[in-house]
Amino acid sequence: MYKLNQMFIGYTDGKKEASFRSDFELFYFNYNGNYERILRKDKFLLLGKKGTGKSLLAEYIKKLSAQDHNWFCEISSYKQFNFHELQHLTSRDIKPNEYVAIWEWIILIELARQCINDESIEFEYKNNLEKFLTSNFMSLKLDMNKVIEVTKNGNINGTFLLNLVKLTGQIGRLTKSVKGSYIDYLEDLRTVVLFAMKSSSSKYTILFDELDDKFRNEDIYKSNIISLIKVVDKLNTIFYKEEIDTKIILLLRTDIFYVLNDPDLNKIEQDNSVKLDWGNTVSSKSPLLSMILSKIKQSIPELRHLDYEELYKALFPQQINYREPEEYILGRTYFRPRDLVTYLNLIIEKYPDTSYFGYKGFAELENKYSEYLLKEVKNELYGHISDKEIEESLVLLKQFKKVEFSYKEILKYFDERKAIYQNVNLEKSLKYMFDFIIIGNTWVNEKTKRKFYSWSYRENVEIDYDKKFVVHLGLRKELTL
Repeated sequence: MYKLNQMFIGYTDGKKEASFRSDFELFYFNYNGNYERILRKDKFLLLGKKGTGKSLLAEYIKKLSAQDHNWFCEISSYKQFNFHELQHLTSRDIKPNEYVAIWEWIILIELARQCINDESIEFEYKNNLEKFLTSNFMSLKLDMNKVIEVTKNGNINGTFLLNLVKLTGQIGRLTKSVKGSYIDYLEDLRTVVLFAMKSSSSKYTILFDELDDKFRNEDIYKSNIISLIKVVDKLNTIFYKEEIDTKIILLLRTDIFYVLNDPDLNKIEQDNSVKLDWGNTVSSKSPLLSMILSKIKQSIPELRHLDYEELYKALFPQQINYREPEEYILGRTYFRPRDLVTYLNLIIEKYPDTSYFGYKGFAELENKYSEYLLKEVKNELYGHISDKEIEESLVLLKQFKKVEFSYKEILKYFDERKAIYQNVNLEKSLKYMFDFIIIGNTWVNEKTKRKFYSWSYRENVEIDYDKKFVVHLGLRKELTL
C-alpha cells in the first residue's frame, strides 16, 4: 500500500525543485501549454503572481534544452544585482529609456559568451569574441555585477571587436580609440554577435529571472525594468527579422509589471506576454488539483490506472469542517501552486504513513499554513510600501478582530487609535490589502439573498469602499480572527 511520503508534489521554490530533484522535468505539469506558448517567436514576457511557477518553467526550458546539443540555454539570475549601479551608465535618452543602451550591452555580453561555446560558429569569430571578453573582464565566468563594475570604468578595449567588424564587411568606426566607453563599442558588439549567430546552426535562449528580488517602487528600478523590456522587444524583433534562432525571455511578477508606466507596455502585454494564471474557480477539477494529481501519479505507478475522479476521491475522501475538500483547500489559497504544495507538504510531513489527505491533517496544520501565507503576503508587499506600513496595517487588522466589516466601522476604530498606527493611511492600506488579497469585498444580492465575494486574483477587480470587507480565509488563523 502506498503512503503519502512516497508522493512528490513539488517544492515551494521552483529553483530548489530543479536543484534537488534531478528528474523534476518528469513531474512538470505543462498547464495551458505554457512551455510551448512562451517559446513562440512573438512571446518573450512571462508574467505571473509570486508563486505561480515562473522560475520552475524557466528551469524546465533549460532542462529540455540540454537534450538538444544545438540549443544553448542559460538562466541569468538577477537576485544579487544592484540596479542602482546602472545610474553611472545611463545614456542621454529621455526617461524611462535612459537604461536601454546598458541593458543591450549586458544582453550582448551574455550572447557573446554563448557564441564562444558554439562549434558551428567560425573559429575566427569565437576566438576574437573570447579575447574581447577575457581582455576586458578577465574571465568568461561572468556575473552581471562584474560586467557593470568593469563597464563603469570606461576603459573597454575594442581591438578584437574592430577586427571582427572588418571580417563582417562592415566599415565600423575605425577612427575610434582602442579604449573607450561601452557606448563607443555597442554598435560593433551588436554587429559581431548578430553576424556570428546568423552563421550558426544553433538555437540560443536566455531567461532573465529574479528581477524582482531588489524591487522598490521607485523611479530607478521602474526605469530599469521598462528599459529592459523595451530592449528585449527590440532585440527579439531583430532576431526574428534576421532569421536568427535566438530569444530573450523575461520573468516578471504581475504586481510589479502593473506599477510600470509607459505607453508601449500595454501593446507588449497584449502581443508579447504569456500569463501564468491558474484560474479562480473552486472545483475538484481545478488545474491546481490536476497538477497535484498528475505529480502523484508520476510518483506512484500503482495509482496510474485510476481515472481522475477515482484518484481524487482516494486522496481526498472526506469533507473538511463540513465543506467539500476542494472548497476548503482552494478557498484558503491564492490560486497558486505554491500555496497548495505548501499545505499538502505540511500534511505529508506530519502524517507520512497515511495514504490520503484527511480532514484531521488540514485542521491541525491550518495554523502553520496560515503563518506561511501571511509571510508570503508580507514578502510580496515588500517594495510597494514601507515595512512599517505593512506591519501596522496588519496589526490594525488583527486588533480590529472582525472577519467582516464596513469601511465606516474600521474608520471609526482607526480614528480612535491614530496614535498607534502613525504609518497607516487607511484608504491606501485597505487598497494594498485588497490588491494583495489580504481582504476582499462581500455583499448580498437582495433578490436572491445569495452572498457574493470579490477578490483581486480575478483580473480587473477594484476595491469597493461601499461594500463590506472580508478577511481571506487562509489568513484568519495567523491573524487570530
